[in-house]
Amino acid sequence: MGHVYYHHPGDKQFSLDFVHPNPAEIVSQIVGYDDDIAVTVQTYDLDEEFYVIYTSRVDGGPVREIDFNLKESLSVISNDNSTIVVRLLEIYRALISQNEKEDGVPVEAYKTIDINALPDVLDRTSWESSATDVAGRLASNLILKHALPNANHRTAVALIQFYLRRLNSNFSMPDTSVEIDPETYDWREWVNEYINESKRLLTVRRKNVLFKHLYNFGARTLERKHAVEIDLTAYELDMYPNEAKIAYAEKHEELWIEFVEEAVERAGYPEMKEMPGLSKAEFAEEIRSLD
Repeated sequence: MGHVYYHHPGDKQFSLDFVHPNPAEIVSQIVGYDDDIAVTVQTYDLDEEFYVIYTSRVDGGPVREIDFNLKESLSVISNDNSTIVVRLLEIYRALISQNEKEDGVPVEAYKTIDINALPDVLDRTSWESSATDVAGRLASNLILKHALPNANHRTAVALIQFYLRRLNSNFSMPDTSVEIDPETYDWREWVNEYINESKRLLTVRRKNVLFKHLYNFGARTLERKHAVEIDLTAYELDMYPNEAKIAYAEKHEELWIEFVEEAVERAGYPEMKEMPGLSKAEFAEEIRSLD
């Protein structure tokens, strides 16, 4: 069975960006990259020989040193969006600080924080449904938008808890991480199933056409970092990119709603699946009442 690495096996910072059987096309693609893109190439020989370009951004720097004008960004969005975005960034910064304390090293950023994308996360969310539906949609949209340079999944899980606590202050997420050793933590098994499938859906959503080419070259499995495998036979690849973005976004939302429903069951609050959710305006007002 043809196996291809999505993240380069020698350096997980490099991810698969381009495939072609013609070396001249590989060279042409490499020449077109900007100076801040590092490139490495690997050859595969499955049903036929082909080349894969892996790319990585150079010198992202620590997340805590990212510089942006938050006041300017917030000045052009609605008051409710502004309130929620500020709280979301506080949640994110707390997670990064916790991660750095656990690992003892700065968290490296491979891109900047896209502040302007965060209001779109809120505007794209359908707020009229049960509490678990709304929380799942919020988490899904945050992850899909990928506005944060790191920890998008961890921030999404923290946002779920924060949202549901505005409805029931006693609610607390069941344990989502487990201590491997005194300085290392990982997702618990039940959460890991959702996280891994989320990453698979995100990857196929972005690169279904490229994966279709890989399939035609003989690839059947792709391996992301942390040994997350994508079975190419399990996903529909023959779609236009816009169709794939819509179809897999819907599957991703369904996955995260299912995650929240399981989380409230495990936490002992199954009634939250039927509880009406807070609207965006109500959520923003609850946040303002905390300050």
